[in-house]
Amino acid sequence: MGDGGVSISVVIPTLNAGRAFGTVLHRIMGQGRTPLEIVCADSGSTDGTRHIVSQFALARFVEIAEPAGPRSWNRAIKEVRGDVVVFLSQDVLPANGDWLSHLAAPFDDPSVGGAYGRQEVALGGDPLSGFRLAQRYCREPHRRRIRVGDVISYKSLPFFIDNAAVRRAVWRGIHFNEHLPVGADRVWARQVVLASYTIAYAPDAVITTAVAGGLKAAYRLALLTGYTDQHYGDEGGTLWPDSRHFVKRATWYLLRGLAWGRIPYLAMEDVVQRYGYKLGRRLDRMSPQFRGRFAPETAADARHPDLDDLAA
Repeated sequence: MGDGGVSISVVIPTLNAGRAFGTVLHRIMGQGRTPLEIVCADSGSTDGTRHIVSQFALARFVEIAEPAGPRSWNRAIKEVRGDVVVFLSQDVLPANGDWLSHLAAPFDDPSVGGAYGRQEVALGGDPLSGFRLAQRYCREPHRRRIRVGDVISYKSLPFFIDNAAVRRAVWRGIHFNEHLPVGADRVWARQVVLASYTIAYAPDAVITTAVAGGLKAAYRLALLTGYTDQHYGDEGGTLWPDSRHFVKRATWYLLRGLAWGRIPYLAMEDVVQRYGYKLGRRLDRMSPQFRGRFAPETAADARHPDLDDLAA
């Protein structure tokens, strides 16, 4: 590997990643710390993703017979050899050549079970998405561990698999919950903290994204989040990433930045999210057939993740 400390495997879940995916692999290969391997866990690409991966010596194309989500994450970790597994989304870019070093550095402490980095919008990207990410990620490093009387809220752990790392030895005891349609990454981080491990935040491990969500994506996320909040049901706090005052702060931010054209979208997004979230919390009361019309991911869910063993 050429570097001291723990060995690192980079996992990138892929599905029709497109020609731009080569840039992602180039950026990983240009890191100051070289990974042991890059595993592209593919869910059935029909474009040239396999050919792009074959151009990089450290990269492996692995077919995962699972849709994107916690099932594919668990399956991918079984394929790797590194002590630490770094997850990266296929449509983001490490912001600099030290991204991997910063994200892996916390694992020199054996008490650290997971770590996550900061996300930013690429230059010229959507200002609303940029504000949302800036609200979610601060610029100061910190670590989260359990203390007597401490309440571990999902809001305080923005551990998103798009830019995160897990210690494989910890994952062997706490798998990603495959029955959650959304939020399995943050639920995993919360379970790790409750198991007396530490979750570290590395703000210098920055990735940039140019993807701006639309109303359809916002509705789907809100629907599944409402369902998961209701279905999972404990005192950990909501899986919803934004606070109730987000719209007011975002409106003021857009006004100051002269991005007035995004304000109507913000208002529509807020309505869509509120409606979708409320509907999601009521999906349990509907029949599986009716649920399938709104959220196919939940229609066949006969188990209850609040009662199931998270380390299944």
